[in-house]
Amino acid sequence: MAQAKLANQAVAEKVKKSPTRKVKKARMAPPTNGEILVKGVVMGIVISGLTHASKSITRALIRHPLALFSGGVLAGYLAHKHRKDIIVLGSRTAEESRNFVLRQRENLGDLIAEIKEESGKTK
Repeated sequence: MAQAKLANQAVAEKVKKSPTRKVKKARMAPPTNGEILVKGVVMGIVISGLTHASKSITRALIRHPLALFSGGVLAGYLAHKHRKDIIVLGSRTAEESRNFVLRQRENLGDLIAEIKEESGKTK
C-alpha cells in the first residue's frame, strides 16, 4: 500500500514538472457586434485595395505587348509541362459532371413519381 502511494506521488510529480505538458487554454468569449463590424469593414478595405491593385497591374500588362507575349509564353509552357495532369483532371471532371446529371435526373424522376402517386390518391 505504501509503495503504491509513493508510486502515485512520483507520477504526480512527473506530471507537474513535465515541460511538454500542454496547458488547457481558456475559451474565448464570443465576438461582440462591434468586433464583427470592425472585422467586416477591415476585410472590405483589404479586398477593395487588392481589387484596385490587380486592376492596375492587369492594365499595365495588357498595354505592353512584350509583357502580354511573355505571359502567353509562360501560360503555354505551364500548360505543356502539366498537360497530363490537365487531361486527367478534365476527364475526371467530365465523368463527375455526367454522374451528377444522371443522379439529378433520377432524383427528378423520383420526385415526379411521388407527385403522381399523391395526385392519384387524392382523386
